[in-house]
Amino acid sequence: MKTGILAALAGVLLLIVGALGWLALHYHASAITEQGKVSQLTSDNTLQTQTIATQSLTFQKFNQLAAASQQYGTQIASDSEEKVIEYRTILKKENVPTCDLPVPAAVADGLLGYTHRLRSRAMSGTVADADRAGTGTAAASTLTYCQAVMWIDPLLTAIDKANDQLEKIRAEDAQRTGSVATPSP
Repeated sequence: MKTGILAALAGVLLLIVGALGWLALHYHASAITEQGKVSQLTSDNTLQTQTIATQSLTFQKFNQLAAASQQYGTQIASDSEEKVIEYRTILKKENVPTCDLPVPAAVADGLLGYTHRLRSRAMSGTVADADRAGTGTAAASTLTYCQAVMWIDPLLTAIDKANDQLEKIRAEDAQRTGSVATPSP
């Protein structure tokens, strides 16, 4: 009778040890699986942090470029205004006989049309279409030679501003991608 109880006790003990062993293996496998998931998430977070930091640095660099370009644009616009005033003074002082002569109508109309197209592209649709009824005054299409002279420096200034912006963007893009930027002529 004692052997039967001992055998039953040994059987129950064996069952408990077996169940505990199975539980240990099961939870160990679950812990390893969860550790792998945690490791993958940590890796993903690290990669995402690096990506955000890189994007933030790039955004900051382009903001600095925009600020420098804006400062340069303001300076050359100011210089251009001074030149226009200087040219106007020279033209008045010199009393150029051709100053009030009109540029041929075909040339003036072409320049005026091109100017309106550039303006409409630069402005939003609502601003460009503000006078749909046509109640505004019509712009004179005569352009004098002196007026044409006054347009030259502001136009060159606008080109200089745009070239400066493009040059800075190309240089930063080349630095970011590791290629060599070709300087503007």
